[in-house]
Amino acid sequence: MTDEITQTDQSAPSKGSWFALITTAIAAFVLVTSEFLPIGLINEIAKELEISIGTAGLMITLPGIMAAISAAFLPIFAKGLDRRYLLIILTMTMIIANAITAISTNFTILLLSRFILGFAIGGFWGTAIALSGKLAPAHLHISTATATIMSGVTLAAILGVPIGTWLSNFYGWRNAFAITAVLGVFALIFEVLSLPSLKPQSSLKFKELPSLFRVPKARQGMCIIFLMGFAHFAAYSYMTPFFKNVAMFDTAQISLLLLIYGIAGFLGNAFAGYSGNINVRYTFAFLAACYVIVFFGFPSFATEIYAAFILTGLWGFAFGAFPTTANVWMFVHAPDAVEKGLPLFVATFQIMIATGALFGGYIIDHFNANILLYSVISFIFLALLSIFTISRGLNNPKIETINLCCDNSGSS
Repeated sequence: MTDEITQTDQSAPSKGSWFALITTAIAAFVLVTSEFLPIGLINEIAKELEISIGTAGLMITLPGIMAAISAAFLPIFAKGLDRRYLLIILTMTMIIANAITAISTNFTILLLSRFILGFAIGGFWGTAIALSGKLAPAHLHISTATATIMSGVTLAAILGVPIGTWLSNFYGWRNAFAITAVLGVFALIFEVLSLPSLKPQSSLKFKELPSLFRVPKARQGMCIIFLMGFAHFAAYSYMTPFFKNVAMFDTAQISLLLLIYGIAGFLGNAFAGYSGNINVRYTFAFLAACYVIVFFGFPSFATEIYAAFILTGLWGFAFGAFPTTANVWMFVHAPDAVEKGLPLFVATFQIMIATGALFGGYIIDHFNANILLYSVISFIFLALLSIFTISRGLNNPKIETINLCCDNSGSS
């Protein structure tokens, strides 16, 4: 195995265009929708395949595990491959995975399709973000280019899962995945027409991949990020079963709640870009407080629709701000290690998604949704403890405001 990972040189003259940039944002939309679509469909999938809710949650866990592996190691095996072809291959992989999901005859085949999807997820995030400057027109700032790609993620958070839930209600969960595959075909066609040649021009040594983990301030941040993200995905992966089986909401109400979650996430993302640049540690503390309110309040109050609107909106706001805050932390406290550490940072996010969903599935199957919500509060408290102990006094350095936009997946 080679000890180097090839990256595309962002400093080279751009051959990109708005068409290429927007196409990548569309691919990001379809990819994120594909990853989290089971969250809105998990009840229907479990019922048709005669499996438990927790077992169905493996549809979220398995792609997260594969995505973590793909994000970290795909650049090694695709060392000299033109990144244009790599993005096209990954989009084709996503289409195939969703098509197999739509026609799967049993849960084993369905999990295989999600495993394949994980390969595309990790590879895409490990490649597309690093290429944002090359995909954009020459005059466009890299932060704007990154924000454009991330807009696809934000749009998926706002519309992807609720629309998928709505489609499932009228046409069945299989057709929701089939329609996502069709959207992927359009993204693929646009990629073939728009993406410029993206040949790698510089290399990163394999031993430099853990760069972020070698920086003490980055490790402190990763501790906080993992605890909060784990708690979020353990609960969020089973939000729909709570609404349907505990609160007894109908599909239209659940779709509306998921839409409110997404819109609030958009506002949270904007908030984090401002607040994180002032004091990223206190921003995390505020988000942790939001999570505590949500997880304490859901079992008692979210069974009433108007209280569910408020708490779901607060939940969406908190997570909408979370990935951006995580990235701001790394950029302000470990700026020199971010680019080299990006693949493992993406992998860590995907592991967070996978393990959170796995933990949540176990609690759902052996206890209930209320116990799950109460149990994840302990991880939020541990995150708060980290914020005010090991990270005490760690404030933003006196530097210029950081311009960046981050996705809501991580997922990862």
